[in-house]
Amino acid sequence: MDLTVISGVPGVGTSEVCERARRSLGEGYELVNFGDVMLEQAAAQGLIGRRDEIPTLPLRDLELLQRRAGEYVAERTRGRQVLLNTQLVVATTHGYVPGLPEPALTDVDPDRFVLVEADPEVVASRREESEYRTYRESGVRSIGFHQELLRSAAMAHATDRRVPIRLIENTADAEDAAADLAAIVSEADPRS
Repeated sequence: MDLTVISGVPGVGTSEVCERARRSLGEGYELVNFGDVMLEQAAAQGLIGRRDEIPTLPLRDLELLQRRAGEYVAERTRGRQVLLNTQLVVATTHGYVPGLPEPALTDVDPDRFVLVEADPEVVASRREESEYRTYRESGVRSIGFHQELLRSAAMAHATDRRVPIRLIENTADAEDAAADLAAIVSEADPRS
């Protein structure tokens, strides 16, 4: 298995970059969205019905969903090439919390981390244009702070797992960012 964790602040375009990269990589690669896995589990338990409700859950429920999602990803992706789109830091009603806490991180066992970034002003503009999603935080300063938290979380996770971190800029064209992601994912296993 080769698993790449991809993360970026909401509104930076991580999902689009991941989807385009997966298409260009071909059928040998699978894209898994950690939040979608959590939503399926939460909906099955009758906790919530929409993805934007995940950050409103009590922290204990959120942690349990993250652990179950980590177990699911580990089982489903065994022996496969996987792009895991997830939030390393989640803005909740309680404040910022880890998006991939230690038990889930252990289950997932990534080979590399990739952060997708854009200037906070660009992200703020994209958020304003979005008609299908709501955001817990607003303002350029909050977006910049969230990006700093993501960098810190990625570094801590990468240090713990002894794997590299890469940065992709998604400033103008998601296709260019997707090509960068596909090139990173196609590289040889960094741990071999």
